[in-house]
Amino acid sequence: MGFFKSLFGKEETPEEKQEQKEQYNFEVLTYDGTQALRVGKVEFGIACLNRALDIKEDEDTRRTLASAYLHNDDLESAQEQYEKLCELCPEEPSYPISLAEVLFQLEDYDKMQEACHRALDINDALAMPHYQLAKMAKAQGNHEQAVEEASAAISAKEDYAEAYQLRAEALFALKQVEDAERDVDFLLEHSYDTDEVLQQKALICEAQNKDDDAILYYNKVLKENPFVPSAYIGLSGIYKKLGREEEAKKTMEEAIEQLGVNPEEVKGLGDDEFVSMEEYMKNAYNALNPFGL
Repeated sequence: MGFFKSLFGKEETPEEKQEQKEQYNFEVLTYDGTQALRVGKVEFGIACLNRALDIKEDEDTRRTLASAYLHNDDLESAQEQYEKLCELCPEEPSYPISLAEVLFQLEDYDKMQEACHRALDINDALAMPHYQLAKMAKAQGNHEQAVEEASAAISAKEDYAEAYQLRAEALFALKQVEDAERDVDFLLEHSYDTDEVLQQKALICEAQNKDDDAILYYNKVLKENPFVPSAYIGLSGIYKKLGREEEAKKTMEEAIEQLGVNPEEVKGLGDDEFVSMEEYMKNAYNALNPFGL
């Protein structure tokens, strides 16, 4: 017996056999979980990945699980996974950055700020944490801080379009219209002409009493995206201000047609049909509040 052991190698101990079994189970559960997520079986995939992590800790598996929770709109569970990843990989800045995004959605701004600063402690040259801090400040109505953090993000990444857009919105809220216009013009010059940026340009032109330019940009917004309530409201408001009542009314009728507003719902709200429709659209816009201003 001893001869065959020496010839074919050392016999496995019970501990080694158990370790091999656990490794096999871990690999099967990870594979099954990942495949389930790929075919849309999210709940089953999450269950498999959690069981795999019960067997042993693994960065890739936990990261996949965090993404699965996000896909499933389970923000609290995603938060828990990213917090564990931050502990598991304390020198990796992407995990506190991902955690900050989750916390922003949860409106847990104190913890979000901690996560952003944690990422900056790892690498102070990163732009994203500053942008996240700017988003947080803007959401809290602290536009001065939003400008400061967005500027820091732009200093770290000079072509950071989202940071320019956020800074423009914050500057506009602070009534620093010319500064806001510089950021918007930079974006337009670099072909970053989303409907949000075009609308910001329209608002700036309107604030400067450049009515023709405002009309031009509101129409560009609606050409880019015909489902923006605030663009119809802004455009019709300028037409009415200029005494172009028929165009104002036509604009609101187009809004009703495009946005699915039932004309019956605006009847009986007042003698002035235009004012009634405009008020209805303003209420719809305020409910959506796409700019958070």
